[in-house]
Amino acid sequence: MQDENQVNQMELEGVSICEGYHIIKYLGKGVSGVVKLGRKGHEQVAIKFLYIKNEQERPKIIQKLKQEVDILEQLKHTGIVELKYFSDNLTYIKKNGQIVNKIGMILELGEKGSMLSYLLTLKRFDEQTSRFYFRQLMSALVYMKKHNICHLDLKPDNIVFDSDFNLKITDFGFSKQVQGSINDFFGGTKSYIAPELLDRIAYDGSKVDVFAAAQILFTMMTGCFAFRNCQEQPYNLIQQNDYAQFWNFQNNSHQTLFPQGFPEDFKDLINKMFDPDFNRRITPEECLQHPWTMGLEANLYQIQEQFNQVQETINQQLEQQEEEYQRQQQRRRDQERAEQEMRNLLQQSQQSYKSGNSQKKNPIIDKKRQIMKKFKFTFENRVLKRSLPTKMIDEILIYDDPKNLFCSIIEHFDKCGKIINIHETKYKLNVNIMENDEEKQEMQIELKKLEGDKLRVEVLNLGDDFIKFNEEVQNLKQSIQQQRDEVKIQQK
Repeated sequence: MQDENQVNQMELEGVSICEGYHIIKYLGKGVSGVVKLGRKGHEQVAIKFLYIKNEQERPKIIQKLKQEVDILEQLKHTGIVELKYFSDNLTYIKKNGQIVNKIGMILELGEKGSMLSYLLTLKRFDEQTSRFYFRQLMSALVYMKKHNICHLDLKPDNIVFDSDFNLKITDFGFSKQVQGSINDFFGGTKSYIAPELLDRIAYDGSKVDVFAAAQILFTMMTGCFAFRNCQEQPYNLIQQNDYAQFWNFQNNSHQTLFPQGFPEDFKDLINKMFDPDFNRRITPEECLQHPWTMGLEANLYQIQEQFNQVQETINQQLEQQEEEYQRQQQRRRDQERAEQEMRNLLQQSQQSYKSGNSQKKNPIIDKKRQIMKKFKFTFENRVLKRSLPTKMIDEILIYDDPKNLFCSIIEHFDKCGKIINIHETKYKLNVNIMENDEEKQEMQIELKKLEGDKLRVEVLNLGDDFIKFNEEVQNLKQSIQQQRDEVKIQQK
């Protein structure tokens, strides 16, 4: 026993610690935060850390935490993860010994992982296994309904299995407790969103969960979504109450799996759960009493025997996800360091300019003046538009003075004579990205403002040659970085 404890202690050296729990590995992430595995002795827990970008966001994030905690503290059910502890000031000791405070909660661990992992590995569940988990899911929803609580983001990602492979619902970040209709939340995941959310009308939260549960059931049975979004034909057929065409479409898509077509009682249950009118839609209680649900189900021993066989594959997938998460974190840290360096450089440049550091020429200002003079433009009536915080493939995010950066972009394309025109009132220009006598193909570049001093260089391809376009985007990125490096050297 002593040797085992010594080995465990050696394994835990050099790991982060939160509230006495050693952070063992990454488990997953969502819209509101990241989840990690914590261990204290033989106890294992899931620790959910909420994202916080800046201190201005802190009150809003703390309020979000309290809302989720208020709901979890009321839910004591075998099909729902248990809240163990929460705080807006969790003590987190990093690997290097630095102590920071985090906002988050410590939860019961779904030891066998998420339902999504098993669906991705097994492709689908058989009908009896699907029925077993559907019953467990509906039992939890019936319990929640009695407390006037709805989840509003049900999906296999938010369903985990305990050590015996029983189902548990997790991630109540979007959940609400309300008597009557809801009219102040219209979010969720697009593949599971009920029509009333899209129509932005007051709705019954419990019925929204039933609609999402129908998608989960269909996915368990087939390994595929009934529809991926509200633009697809199957979703439109549901909204039109055209279930005959809906099932013709599904039979054609799953002919190998169900050569005789889907079971009639299964189709009837799905129809009633997907009903576009939530007033007619079946309730969780009625789902449990439906003939399909009352059929033969698998037992836990059968499920354990099947699911344990794919544990190694799932663990490998989790390891790959953790490695990618660590790479993303390292890229984020590198970017933050680079951005801080640029902010310091800009501050030094501005201070130098204001203090009249007159005897020494400012290369940034000189370059800007030359470009403005050559192309005969000013910044007097130029507007820097705001950009939504989206992640685009070809975006360039940067901390810089917009006037300096805009001039740097113009200088890059001017060197090879590719500028077509510069917009009069925006930080935007069009360039020709083709060479020599080839047919002209345009690329549009616009500089936009994000939060704080951060800027986005948005690049738009206006032609068909995507290879050449990608080359030009990479050249622009390299040119901007090279010019920034030169400025650093000149400032020293």
